[in-house]
Amino acid sequence: MEFYGISGKANNLIKTCFQDKSQRILVDFDLKKYYSEWESVTDGVPQGSVIGPLVILLHVNNVPNVISDISNPVPYADDTSLIIRNSDSQMFGKDINTIILQLNRRFNSNLLILNMEKNLFPSIFNQKH
Repeated sequence: MEFYGISGKANNLIKTCFQDKSQRILVDFDLKKYYSEWESVTDGVPQGSVIGPLVILLHVNNVPNVISDISNPVPYADDTSLIIRNSDSQMFGKDINTIILQLNRRFNSNLLILNMEKNLFPSIFNQKH
């Protein structure tokens, strides 16, 4: 957080969102309630929390630093478009693969998943010409 200029009380408040969290599952079936055991939560933020959007913005805003040497990233909210220019089709494909690998590494190191089903790359390369 300090890297982004978040310090002092704000930093401490954000840290508490990630510490000592537990959860369990409730199944309400046939007028009976069944509870699982409490388990520690080691990743993520509570769904619907006000801290969730901030965490996403911190991750998304750093994406251009990871891939800007090959492409021009255009971030918007939690999406990013990439502008890649290369007249050589083989190098263009290599650039795309490099970017995906860089993003995937970045996401994995932050316990995130790059959802390949929600990006345009597979549909571009799987089309029959």
